[in-house]
Amino acid sequence: MNRRILILALLLILLTGGAVCALYYGNPAFRSYSGSMNSFPAFKPSEVASISVVWRNVQSNMILKDGRWVLIERNHAPASVPRISAFLQSLATLAPVKELTPCPESIRRSLHLIENDPSAIPGIRVTLRNKNGKELFEILLGKGHFVRPEPGSMPSSAPEGRYVKVGDRVYLIPVVFENCHPVPAAWVEPLRMYELRKALRMTVWQIDSGKRSLLWTCVRKSTAHPFMLGFPVGQKADNRILSGIAEKLSKPFSMDMAVDVNRLKPSLQLQIHCADGFTYRLDIADGGKTADFDHASLHVSFKRENVVSIPGETPQRKEQRYAVLEKRFAFESGYYNGRIFMIRKDIASALRILPVQQSDK
Repeated sequence: MNRRILILALLLILLTGGAVCALYYGNPAFRSYSGSMNSFPAFKPSEVASISVVWRNVQSNMILKDGRWVLIERNHAPASVPRISAFLQSLATLAPVKELTPCPESIRRSLHLIENDPSAIPGIRVTLRNKNGKELFEILLGKGHFVRPEPGSMPSSAPEGRYVKVGDRVYLIPVVFENCHPVPAAWVEPLRMYELRKALRMTVWQIDSGKRSLLWTCVRKSTAHPFMLGFPVGQKADNRILSGIAEKLSKPFSMDMAVDVNRLKPSLQLQIHCADGFTYRLDIADGGKTADFDHASLHVSFKRENVVSIPGETPQRKEQRYAVLEKRFAFESGYYNGRIFMIRKDIASALRILPVQQSDK
């Protein structure tokens, strides 16, 4: 009996050891390779005060100024904090899958891990520095890694990882870094309007020689009701058209920030009043028939007294809601107010369509 118990105990120990080994060596982050897992220099995102992303003659440079990230190539306009935070966090937690050894120049060239050679495709150089200009981290992002397809299967169009060069060593990492581009437009917080499902009034004006003429306006008593058309008079509103407009404006609709436009001369204006106390005013100027974009400026305002009360809401909960809304206002107004953007041309054309129900014939 004792011998049987001893055998069962040994089997249990072997099974437990096998499970631990499977978890340890089955995870890509723990697979052994030529080199140390601590090969990447460690840094804290909170220490980073400047970011440089360079590919050939294209570059984006961002610096932390008065506690806020700004984009040098866009006249020190605010850069997208959500994008920068996600990018720095990815770099700070980066762990290689394996190191390529040996890695001669021919392989580095095929992986786009060379620079200063006009005849070859270079990698993207990323450099992070602290407030004193000291380099914290530098990496060269090369070609994506594609997993070999199973027999009879189509090859994947999306990479599973990326080849990089840190110092003189080449690694494969499990991160693609699709959010890292040297083009400055990639680091601009895109233009959009938030929470348009809470809109109570939408109005569009045509502007000619500085004079406004009303194109259409619609209102509703609450967010639970459909919109009613206030102008043109005697027509019924088509809420499908209005929903389409709100969907276009709620998603990012800018391509870049305009740096060569000193003053906007709008030909179209949209104003939206929302139940959460926010008011949006979008001014659009025609970019011209030959241009692929229009110019636009967005002004965001917020007033506590315009926030519609929620039935049964306590004063304490209302104050908490005010705090959240004011924080959102600081975010939106800080990015958009006083700046001019390049936007898609389909925005102006959508606003010029009268949201009127067509009578059945």
